[in-house]
Parts: sequence; structure tokens; C-alpha cells
Amino acid sequence: LGLSNGPRPVAAYARTEPSEKTSAAGAVILAALATTTVALTGDDTDPGALPLGWQAWHNKSKDPSVDKDPIGADGPFNRCAATGRSLVCAGDDVMATRFALADGRNTWARPIDETADDNGSSNSGTVIAARSGRVYVYGADDRPAGADGFTSYRYTIQALDADTGKVIWKTVTGEGDEASEPNAEQGASIGVPEGVITVHGAKGQQYALLGAADGKVRWKRPIPDSDTKTCLLRSAARNAYLVCQTWGEEEGGATGTSISQLDRTTGRPRWTVSVDGEKDVVGQADGRLVVLDTTGVRRTLTLIHATSHVMTTVRLSQPQPEGTTPTLLGDRLYVTSPSGGVRAVAPDSGRQLWESNSTVESPGIPVATASHLYLASPSGRLAALNLRTGTVEATLQGRDDGGTADFPGGGVGPPPTLAGDALYVPYGVRSVYTVDIRTLHDD
Repeated sequence: LGLSNGPRPVAAYARTEPSEKTSAAGAVILAALATTTVALTGDDTDPGALPLGWQAWHNKSKDPSVDKDPIGADGPFNRCAATGRSLVCAGDDVMATRFALADGRNTWARPIDETADDNGSSNSGTVIAARSGRVYVYGADDRPAGADGFTSYRYTIQALDADTGKVIWKTVTGEGDEASEPNAEQGASIGVPEGVITVHGAKGQQYALLGAADGKVRWKRPIPDSDTKTCLLRSAARNAYLVCQTWGEEEGGATGTSISQLDRTTGRPRWTVSVDGEKDVVGQADGRLVVLDTTGVRRTLTLIHATSHVMTTVRLSQPQPEGTTPTLLGDRLYVTSPSGGVRAVAPDSGRQLWESNSTVESPGIPVATASHLYLASPSGRLAALNLRTGTVEATLQGRDDGGTADFPGGGVGPPPTLAGDALYVPYGVRSVYTVDIRTLHDD
């Protein structure tokens, strides 16, 4: 099965629908992976600071040079990231678009498919990583079906200057009717200090490191047993991991999962451990990977020491219902449900610390400061919860977007982005607003 082109990996951003295509390297698995999340971050900012010249704003992405919308996208952003003076967002048909952190000016936008016909692209962009004024994104050029009836795909990873949108480098990762989409939302690419590790090859049966400076392939390695495994790329605490789920001949989920920590200089595994069932990595806390089941009711979690790879099974004091989304932030696991419920869990003990109703419908991946947890809905409704008690201390109403947040297939809100004390909330169709979190509550 190779690197999955299918459902949202147990990492970040539970919203984009899977691609409809399948490849020899990966048949689409429509319901196998319940969302588990690993948060992407941009540049570090000082708590208590606002971007220079900041003011409250809201805006919608469009081409600043013409009066019409050139992209034609009618869906939401998947995620945004802050770097330098820029907030760069990506989503439905949008490879990337830039808002000024200070005043929201939308200065450039790039479609994910630069050769798309009037019907548009079926792809959904995402920010793979952002740092030092640069963003890594992917492009998807869908070619019309040929005489054989198969659509051809040409996928690229691109490094863009966040302020100008200028392409710094562009590398083809796969081309042909069996190429795999290097979408970070689907576990097919991750940012690392050396560049980007991504699915690679005409059939997506390799993973490779593209160097940060020029995008050239530094190394590439075959995906192990790609005919029987679905493999996902994960990152935690600056380490890279390959998580491979083995599928039996009968339906019913994966029979086991292997987790390999990769040497980023060679791509070879430093170590590999195996666990039963269908599991995924959600992050690292206190030097140990936190590993959870991706389907069904969660009753335990697994901790794997990142250096010694010693494994420990921890029983959860309260089972986590199926259909909930776990996100690891710092040393706590936050489990959100479509109804707005939130639970905080200590991974080292499995103890549930609190349970709360956020009042936010279909909350997306939360973000946290030292004192508060923030969740947002597809329409931009925002809630601030006390990190210690779970008490809802402030809310903001959603924005009037004419119902466009109710995009086909449902889904959850995009994750907000923090830049110091400025919180940026994507909502509706390619729209963002920002708020000074100090005005929401008294810390």
C-alpha cells in the first residue's frame, strides 16, 4: 500500500476529504484512520508580544492585482502558519496565499494546480512547514485522462518566500497515473531541520529528503513491504518517524504497526518497534512518543522512549470514545469531539484531568498558551478554556459567511495560529480574522 493517499493521518488537521484517486502504491482507505493530530508550528514568537504594527483585522484571500477571484476555490483553508511578517494559508485549490500579520493585507496567492481547467482541481493544499521567512508547500498538476482513460498527476514540493510568494525551489516528487500526493495532511510529507521528507517516485514507493537550500534529493529509501503496508511520515521533537500499518488479507483493520525512528542524515531506521493493532504517533511528551489507536474506543495508550525505545502501556482512566480527535500539546493530550466536548489527559498516567463543553461546534485542532486552550469552529466561533480546569473563560461568535462554512462533507474547523499574543482564526471560505488574546481573558 505504500504511503497512503487516503484518509487523514493521525496527524494534523482533520478536515480535507481524501483524494478520489488510488495508485498502485496506495489504495484509498476511506475510514481506516481516525484523526490524531500533531501540531505544525511556524517561527517561535515571544509570549506577550504582538506583531509589529498589529491591529485587529479580517480578510478573505483573493488576487490583489485584479478585481476577480482567480483561484475559484469554494472551500476552507486546511491550515495556516506564521513566519516572519507573514501568515501563509493553504486549502481547497489553494497551494498558498499570504496575509500580512499586522494588517491582513492579502498580497499574493498561488493555485495548487497552475494548469487547472474550468472545473478546477480536486486537490487541497497544505503548509508542510514554515520557518525563517520560508514556507514549504506542494503543488498538484492533474493532467486530463489519456487514451488509456487514466488521469496523469505531477506532484511537486515547493519552497516559497513567505513575503513575496517567489519560488525558491521546486522539485518533482512523482509523475504519472500512479504517483502519490505529497500531502502533509495525509502523512506523505513532513518538515525537518534539513528540509522536507516526502513520498517519492512514480509509484510512491520511496521516501526521500529534499534539501532545504535547493530542494535536491539528499537521499531516498524504499518503503518496506509497500504491497502490504500503509506507511505514514511523522515528526516529533525534531525527529522523523516512519509509521507502517500491516494489513491482512481479511478486512477488519491493521494487524500490527511498526514505528521506526529515522536517521535524518541517511533515511535509515535507527530503531524499529512493533505494536499490535492500528496505531499512530501523536507526538512526544517527556522524552517519550505517545502512540494511540486510530480506530475504535481508546482504552490504552503506548509510550515509547525516543532514545532507548522501551515501551510502556498505560491504561486510560476514562475510555476515549470512537470518533474523537486527540492532539498532544506540551505534556497533555486533549481529546475533542464533534459536539464540542474536550477532555484533558495526562499521558504518563492515563488520568483524565478534566472534561468540558467548549461550546464550539465541530472544533478543529486546538492551540495552547501557558494558560489557555483555544478551539475554533468552521464558522470561526472561538472559545478560550482555562488550561488547568477546562473552564470556558471567553467565547467569540462565528462570522457571517453566508453558510459557506458548511462545505460539502462536513468537517471540523481549521486550527488557529498563534503569533505571540495574536491569534489568527481561519473560517468559512479562505477567510481569516485575528484577535489579541489578552482582550479575551485576564491571565
